[in-house]
Amino acid sequence: MILRERDPFGIRQVVYHPRSATFGGGIRELLRQAQLPTGPLDSQAIGGYLTGARYADRTILADVRAVPPGYALVEASEGLAVIERPLRRTAGDLETLLLDALRDVLADGRTTAVALSGGLDSALILGLLHTHGIRHLPVYVLATGLPGYDERAAACETARRRGVEVIVVEAGAQAFVDALPEAMRHLEEPLYNLHPVAKLLLARAMARDGIVRAITGDGVDQVLRRDRSADYLPLCRTLFEAAGVQLSAPFLATPVVAHLCSSPADPDKRCIRRLARHHGVSRALTEGPKRARLAPPMDLGHLLPAAPILALAAVLGLPVPTLATDAERVQWATLLLLLRDLGVTA
Repeated sequence: MILRERDPFGIRQVVYHPRSATFGGGIRELLRQAQLPTGPLDSQAIGGYLTGARYADRTILADVRAVPPGYALVEASEGLAVIERPLRRTAGDLETLLLDALRDVLADGRTTAVALSGGLDSALILGLLHTHGIRHLPVYVLATGLPGYDERAAACETARRRGVEVIVVEAGAQAFVDALPEAMRHLEEPLYNLHPVAKLLLARAMARDGIVRAITGDGVDQVLRRDRSADYLPLCRTLFEAAGVQLSAPFLATPVVAHLCSSPADPDKRCIRRLARHHGVSRALTEGPKRARLAPPMDLGHLLPAAPILALAAVLGLPVPTLATDAERVQWATLLLLLRDLGVTA
């Protein structure tokens, strides 16, 4: 019997505790509902997070396992087990499928906004909405003011082409650093870059304005690359929902995923570029290269106390980190915050 399925690209987490045969949507939820102790750390899984050798079926806790993207948790004779679910592949019309997904999102009348970045995918979402007469939704843009990491100009140009006024949310480096402890009270793996925190900052602003749901362009890169690492999408969903805002990603709607997966992988996103050109998205986005959106280095020194790092490295059997790179500093700072929130001490 199938107990719970995880979507093909893992935007929703599913974890389980084999010995007690309990399961849930996250480590904290599982421990709370099943009244389980935190349990020992999984040093190999944590080492994987720190090196990039992620283990799709494990978590930071040895007693709590993860259901990989595209798998289902089932009740078997020997206890809980996971089985792979076939990836649905059904060709259709991409524009129609995306529009159906958007209309499904809006059908209940809840207060919804568009989260607009400076990139191609959210520009296409906004273009589809406007082409089909859905023009009443507020549009939010996060402005960081950080060189190479501020999408305000590109996003505002996308909005200007549609005749849309944007709500600009200002959030500089200090806002990211200040929000990090709260972010790690909800996330369940260490980060390697602070970019996901942008989702929390934007969602907070939306929630203050009474927005309960955000439409984003998230997910299409992962689907078209067939990237099932789930190292970003579940973080986005979790941080939006932590602020009380539901994340709706039309590119991850089941019929859209089935269509995109019915053709060979398309890492250059040719199908998205074609549709975006048809809907008047700028040539700078439809013809330009994909740009990495990683947050620049920020000062996390106060979150990197030497003694706990030394002790934790010893417990995990890992080399003492040099903290010479931004990725390493972010990894260890977020790992310490996460373990502290779970009540784990080295």
